[in-house]
Amino acid sequence: MYLIYEKDTLGRTIFEIIFKNTGSVFAKDGVANMCAYMLNKRGTLKEKEKFYSALEEKAINLTISANKEFTTISLVFLNEKKNFAIKKLLELLENPNFTQEALEKSKLELLAKKETLKNNYDYIANQNLFKTIFKNTPLQHPVIGDEIEKITLDDIKEHFTLYSKESAVFINGGKKIDIKDFLDVFPSKDIKKDKFFKPKHGNITEKHLVEQSYIYFGSEYDIANNELYLAKVATFILGAGGFGSRMMEEIRVKRGYAYSAYAQNEFQKTYTILKGHLQTKLENTDDAINIVKELINDFVKNGVSEEELNQAKKFLIGSEPLRNELLAQRLLRKFKEYYYNLPKGYYEKELEMINSLELNTLNDFIKKHDEIKNLSFSIVTNENN
Repeated sequence: MYLIYEKDTLGRTIFEIIFKNTGSVFAKDGVANMCAYMLNKRGTLKEKEKFYSALEEKAINLTISANKEFTTISLVFLNEKKNFAIKKLLELLENPNFTQEALEKSKLELLAKKETLKNNYDYIANQNLFKTIFKNTPLQHPVIGDEIEKITLDDIKEHFTLYSKESAVFINGGKKIDIKDFLDVFPSKDIKKDKFFKPKHGNITEKHLVEQSYIYFGSEYDIANNELYLAKVATFILGAGGFGSRMMEEIRVKRGYAYSAYAQNEFQKTYTILKGHLQTKLENTDDAINIVKELINDFVKNGVSEEELNQAKKFLIGSEPLRNELLAQRLLRKFKEYYYNLPKGYYEKELEMINSLELNTLNDFIKKHDEIKNLSFSIVTNENN
């Protein structure tokens, strides 16, 4: 158990519980998402879906979701509704509507959602990338699951026991919440062991009746915690900085191949990769892929210029207040410091490190990480392309 608290006087409270190592990577296919979905949609045994109407009447926002690594319960309410909000959340956690009827209804809804995703080609290209580079690992499956039909009620009930005292991280902003009642509700159970997966290399193309090609790419990015600030600056210049970044300039501005082209860092506890994407006309597909390869090869070989570094510093430091002005943003940063084993106050120190960063230090870092040249591609394109 870990507690993060920040006082706030704006009249509302944010209360979240994050259960570590309860995401899709740590569960049978689709179970983590289904468990969170049922809590989010099916209510309590006593009230069923009417449970949420009582919250809505008092403007209480409850959201429960799972990602690849953890499950989040998020409760936002006006301070005067504190007692009612906490009482209702405890009711849900003590007596969730985990019945066969509720499971079957949830399956139908999630299967319908999966059906709509068949026309989301960005989703398909991104998911195919993970299926390829993380083949034969839990990361190859989408959080929603590949085989929803096979989930059983016993799977849900067993997974729910992972919402334990040991895995819980409490995040509280605003009015202080006594967490004792929650600790009494949660079972005592060891946290599942951490997992980490290195990406493999591979390419995949899927054909659909599309009018443009969707290109997603990724590579290993083997970053240590003391290199995070260097990776942030490097990838900002390469492709995360929008207009002015290498990818946007080469692919959109100079050639007009795409409306947007990005590369970004995806640094999670279970994997660390460089990932990017763009959409382009069918006839430009092969050329666009070659440009991405050339861009990254040149980036590693020759590094960046003093002007690019100065522009990156200016933006990253200048926009800092916008990333830290809301209570929710500050709480999230504190959670990230804890979750990723960063020192307290890391993000303030990171700004100082970026501000004092010298060009040769950054270029030495870029040259060292030539693993990003080993790109894998996932392409959704037309059947006739």
